Amino acid sequence: MLETVIHQTPQIERTTMKPYSQTSLMKRLQTAIAVLSVAACGAGIANANDLINPDLDNIAVGPQLLATPVGWQILAYKSISGAYTDGASSEGFCNVQQPSGYGLFFKQFAGSTNLVNDLISVYFFQDNPSAPGAKATLSGYAATDPNFAAYLPIPAGAPQAQALFVVEFLDNGNNVISSNALDLVAAGLQSTSIGSISSSQFTTPQYTAPAGTVAVRVGAFMLNGYNTSGGQAFCVDAFDLEQIAPAGAPVITNQPANTTALLGSTVTLKVGVSNPVGCSYIWQFEGVDLVNGGGVSGATSPTLTLTGTTTNNVGHYRVKVTNATAPTVSQTVLLALNTFNFYPVVPIYGVLGSRYVLSYSTTVNGTYTPLSTNTLTTSPQFLIDSTSAGNNTRFYQATFLP
Repeated sequence: MLETVIHQTPQIERTTMKPYSQTSLMKRLQTAIAVLSVAACGAGIANANDLINPDLDNIAVGPQLLATPVGWQILAYKSISGAYTDGASSEGFCNVQQPSGYGLFFKQFAGSTNLVNDLISVYFFQDNPSAPGAKATLSGYAATDPNFAAYLPIPAGAPQAQALFVVEFLDNGNNVISSNALDLVAAGLQSTSIGSISSSQFTTPQYTAPAGTVAVRVGAFMLNGYNTSGGQAFCVDAFDLEQIAPAGAPVITNQPANTTALLGSTVTLKVGVSNPVGCSYIWQFEGVDLVNGGGVSGATSPTLTLTGTTTNNVGHYRVKVTNATAPTVSQTVLLALNTFNFYPVVPIYGVLGSRYVLSYSTTVNGTYTPLSTNTLTTSPQFLIDSTSAGNNTRFYQATFLP
């Protein structure tokens, strides 16, 4: 049986997702694949920015009802009602750096102090490789309206609302073994007019990863928010995670470079390491490990090659270099295509490793023509229909293959 999913919200962490058998979307969910400005992905404090999509400008509908930054996770809860799916969204009025970009808007007004304290907390974060002894620092921009709850008196029986920049270290079971937070209000965050983009940059202290660390989790948390009167927004944008690897870890001397390519061409991305003996390599696309095949080669070597480049290759790349001491992650670089067109983007949600046939029809109840068979390597997985350029309408279905 097929089910129609218009806006399906996947659950993340400690949950299991069922396979969804159909996604029906209008062609007007589109992406402009253009001659992109391949500016550096964030200004570094000392080394390369480890984050995927640090400027938060690459967005899609995923863990929340509305679009949020790709490569980041969002968990939202109300203290009484439980899990909530509209706790944050990508908004242009929160943008700081790139023209026509986005920042993240935390929706404190979804919380309530009427009769009961059903407060809202939103956790926005990204996990990256780390190792014991690594030193991590997070910076980013934040802004609020004057009536943000963290500035106001604590409601009776409720905890204080907070806005935090967070650096946490995780073990191989994805458990937090060390949690560190910078309270933005205590650090000098002041109310501004969000629309004027008068954000301030904040930087956490440098934190050292304890024994057992395999990943570092960084981001922004809004805790115990509630509805107030007037302007009450809290926005963040333009993050930078800097890690200093422990002694003996791979040292990257030649970083991969941003690249613009012609459709159908061959692209190479390279990394250079000063101490390559005993190193292993794994290239990642949007934070997901690549495998050889389908135009990809060198996924586990210092040089990644993409043959017959298509719109599906557009996005962010980096490489993780590991030796017996620790992993080191290169800077994230952008591959763009030197072309301009509009294509439909179809998200498929499901269990990693499951297969789906993507098909299309010009009418919702018409005959569907298969486009491709796809094995999910991430959820959601975004597929671009490069056969349908221009302004027209198509409906899509993704049929699960048992």
